[in-house]
This record gives sequence, C-alpha cells and structure tokens, in this order.
Amino acid sequence: MINNKTIDAIYKKYSNRPESLDELNIPLLFEAAHDEHGIEIKGHDIVINSLDQWSPFHTIDLHRVHAILDFDRYIAIVLHSSIIFIGKHNNEIHIHVKEVKPSIADRMRNLFCACI
Repeated sequence: MINNKTIDAIYKKYSNRPESLDELNIPLLFEAAHDEHGIEIKGHDIVINSLDQWSPFHTIDLHRVHAILDFDRYIAIVLHSSIIFIGKHNNEIHIHVKEVKPSIADRMRNLFCACI
C-alpha cells in the first residue's frame, strides 16, 4: 500500500540519482506497466503517451530519474521532487509532487515583513 509514509521513505531513500543509467530498472517499465500507457524510450527520454503531450511528465529525461520501483499495483518513476505512479493493470496514473518547504531565509524574511 502506498501512503504518505511510504512516499516520504521513497524520497529519503532515493534522494540522489544513480551514478549510471544502467542502475535504473528500465525494463520494468515495459514488463509491468499496462500497455495503454504506451511507454517508449526515445534517446535519453522516457515518453508516457497516456499523458497529454503538454504535461510536464509526458517526456522525462532519464538523467533526472532517481529510481524506477515496483509496487503491487504501480510502477513508480522517482524524480527529485515528484513521483509518477503508473498503473500495472489499467491506465491509471497518479503523480505526487513534493511540497516545497520555505527556506530559513524565506521564514526570516516573512517574520521580518510581518513585524513591519
């Protein structure tokens, strides 16, 4: 089951990209993902044809991918600040976007501005 705790653990464990593209489990995308996703590799890009061509997740540079993981119902493509969950048994796609937390400088600036 994929829940917030699992998602946080994925971001923590796969915070860095692999040293080589060979470390990514790219064949898993073709072996386990549902055929309706129309996943292709074009050069150094993963293309997910089930997503609108204008989606920022339609084409993903393989050099940005931190991991490709296998779950019961989904294949996960892990990026720095998002995870794309691709359905194995249907054409479902879920995208988790990591919340950007304000930096210390931003918090100090907001605190200072609030005092004025």
